[in-house]
Amino acid sequence: MMIKTATLAALGGALLMTAATSLPASAKIKCDGNGNQYNSAAGGYIPSPYCEDKLIAQVSGYPFNGPNGVKQNPSVKAEACRFAGSNIKISHLCAGHMYEGRRKY
Repeated sequence: MMIKTATLAALGGALLMTAATSLPASAKIKCDGNGNQYNSAAGGYIPSPYCEDKLIAQVSGYPFNGPNGVKQNPSVKAEACRFAGSNIKISHLCAGHMYEGRRKY
């Protein structure tokens, strides 16, 4: 009885591994170029911080990934926005990082 249980457990584990590795690799995030991400549940594009950061990195020329990337480092994101935030493509995403509109006392 013990051998049958171990054999069934091994077979079940092997089947599970096969099923998990045979799934399609379609889990890639799809951005539309305006800071929106495709969401299959919504059936369309929705705003996403990942795609917004990706767009800021593309327009500003700053890196997206890594320790000095827009995605991981908020200071780099702010610097990228100050550098290229007046660009019409990302001005709405960088509004909080721009110097315009701040009052000096």
